[in-house]
Amino acid sequence: MIALQVDRLTKRFGGLAANDGVTFQVGEGEIVGLIGPNGAGKTTLFNCIAGYLHPEQGQIHVFGREVTHRRPDQICKLGVSRTWQLVRIFRRMSVLDNVICGAFNRLNATGAARKLALRLVAFAGLGGKEEVIAGTLTLADKKRLEITRALATLPRVLLLDEAMSGLTPAETGAAVDLVRLVHRDFQREFAGASGPMAICVVEHVMEVVMPLSHRVIVLNYGRLIADGEPEAVSRDEHVINAYLGQKYSARRR
Repeated sequence: MIALQVDRLTKRFGGLAANDGVTFQVGEGEIVGLIGPNGAGKTTLFNCIAGYLHPEQGQIHVFGREVTHRRPDQICKLGVSRTWQLVRIFRRMSVLDNVICGAFNRLNATGAARKLALRLVAFAGLGGKEEVIAGTLTLADKKRLEITRALATLPRVLLLDEAMSGLTPAETGAAVDLVRLVHRDFQREFAGASGPMAICVVEHVMEVVMPLSHRVIVLNYGRLIADGEPEAVSRDEHVINAYLGQKYSARRR
């Protein structure tokens, strides 16, 4: 089943086309890496999918339902959740209360939202930090908290915008493990579904995104220039020239 379908999406800011006729799809259970130079349009694309921006042209479908011009809260209720390039946790609230806020997307009762949040905090490796004020966390835990809050909306499509940027190698490895855990177990443990969720990952560390992704999409100047398996994309001359560079290509040989 196709979880996310983006068809000829164009978003302009004045005379600049941040996304220019972008078309791709993400299947249920896929992890898709989205890469490209700074300013290529990756975050703008996420913002359009999640409803924070509306494209001038094109359509977006989530599990067959068009969401192109819906509000972010409506799209979230249809199963799309996202994190931010710059962490946007509620810094003066506790870890648990941050996650409870996400849970209110699905649950009206405070007790039920708290119960779900407690399970998710443990699942995501933040157990024991429930009452810690979010603003005092390390960067790695802030990013982990933001993922956990996104999961509390019970998504079927998760958009991760540089969830590993700024982390040490050890912290990056732990974050990759969390993404793999979410992909493998989240739907079964929290949504009662047998299949894994669809995940889109914007990331600049190629040693992370290439092994993690089933497929890689490459943007450059707002246009999609490659879409394929990581090994094939890493050998694509257009991708090498636009983004990866010859040094990365040489390391792959």
